[in-house]
Amino acid sequence: MQPIEASVLKAFIFAIYQLDTPLPDTIQEQIREINLPQDISKLKSIANSYPPLAASYKQVRERINTMSKYRSKGKKNLPEYEPEPENTEIENVSREIEDELVKFEQEVDDTNKLVVLSRQIFQALNPVKAAKDVIKKILSL
Repeated sequence: MQPIEASVLKAFIFAIYQLDTPLPDTIQEQIREINLPQDISKLKSIANSYPPLAASYKQVRERINTMSKYRSKGKKNLPEYEPEPENTEIENVSREIEDELVKFEQEVDDTNKLVVLSRQIFQALNPVKAAKDVIKKILSL
């Protein structure tokens, strides 16, 4: 799996984790049919087909892209996030997401581990609940 594919997969999983309600049955069925790692390219279109998931996915991808811009080449240096002081409410939410993403990336730095937990989430009857359970467990480590 290429780094960009891992980034897409992490963003998709994290976007599901951020949702508060179960996904529609049609979206859940599409997710269950994903064959990892071959079908990673389908995740963006699945995310974009359901507006709440699309918004969450876009936000997470932007956070991941911002974080990756600050990494040093050849090192696993995760950025120190420095929010702009203008809009505290939005920045606090962004900061929380970024903190969780940093921890998630540190714990799921192995491609095999990422694929295993992704399959666990994708095959669940309720992928949102499964993502919340799996990621909360990872964040508590």
